[in-house]
Amino acid sequence: MEVSKSEFAAMINVSPGRVSQFIAAGQISAAAIVGTGQRAKINVDRAKADLRLSLDVSQRLGNGSETRLDPEQDISVPLQQPAGTFTLPIAAGLDHEIKQQKLEQIRRVNRNAAIADAQARGQLIETDQARSEMGRIAAGMLQVFEGGLTDLASAIAAEFKVPQRDVLHLLRKQFRQIRATAARQMQTMSVAIPETAAVEIAAEDIESLN
Repeated sequence: MEVSKSEFAAMINVSPGRVSQFIAAGQISAAAIVGTGQRAKINVDRAKADLRLSLDVSQRLGNGSETRLDPEQDISVPLQQPAGTFTLPIAAGLDHEIKQQKLEQIRRVNRNAAIADAQARGQLIETDQARSEMGRIAAGMLQVFEGGLTDLASAIAAEFKVPQRDVLHLLRKQFRQIRATAARQMQTMSVAIPETAAVEIAAEDIESLN
């Protein structure tokens, strides 16, 4: 079917000026234009097909209302179906597509909000950052213990009347052995720890848009 620019604009629920913009931008191809000048007509099926390919959902909504680009077609349903099965009704057309896009956008917002809330509560953390922080804490504790060996050696030397230097040397030797053993144990434990752990985050979800 071939119609004028104004008639086509009314059919897809936009202004004639908007149709002119579609043509100038190449969103309606030259193959959809029949004739030239003021007498030019628009091939409806070809123009709608061009716009369905060139416009995304957000652009269709941005025209002020839903741009009607659906081809007029009927959906045939089999009269007989195999026993034990049934066919769900199919929602066809741009309206269904737009609703699905909106539904997925809302679900994504809800998921992101749930993740942000879990992060704020400390339920989710960056594993690399957590490992680095725990390593820093462990190294700090070892430094505190090692720094206290001097005071400990002085106390032992005074109590048992032995040279403090000899006691400190023995304590440091034993501490290095203990630290090496602990490092091997921690390394073995870290290998057994998975990179990630499954966690269930409650997020508000919706099934459909009316």
